[in-house]
Amino acid sequence: MSTPNPTNYSVHSIVAAYGVGLIPHGYYFVKMMANANGMASNILPRENLSNLKGKVTDKVWTQLAKARGAHLNAMENIPLFAVAMLAGNVAKLPTKELNVLSLEYIGVRLLYMATYMGARSEAISYVRTGLWAWSVSIPILALLKAGNVLSQVD
Repeated sequence: MSTPNPTNYSVHSIVAAYGVGLIPHGYYFVKMMANANGMASNILPRENLSNLKGKVTDKVWTQLAKARGAHLNAMENIPLFAVAMLAGNVAKLPTKELNVLSLEYIGVRLLYMATYMGARSEAISYVRTGLWAWSVSIPILALLKAGNVLSQVD
């Protein structure tokens, strides 16, 4: 009796990674609206953070800046991860391997987000940087593996 093939979640994980990146944005939006006292505008929403500098407490502004940074970093990394998962599927990398890579990526990105938003010391900021490097290495590894397979195709 053969073992059934595992379900491939690697393409679905692209949506999950995007969703993880929306968590700090949601936090930013709620925190900003709760503290902006009518000073935030949806006309130029990307200007709200700089416009609130000095108008909200330093603690609130720092929390907003960290949340925005965590969100933007997640969005900047989505293309690399998405391409890696798609390339892995095109190259027909083993489903189990793609699933592990995608789950590892999402897990590390959650840790990264938590350390980004929660860092209160220089030491923790370097832990965050290490988590970022780890998270970026995952899609790079997948792309290298896919490239190796695809380079052998005639």
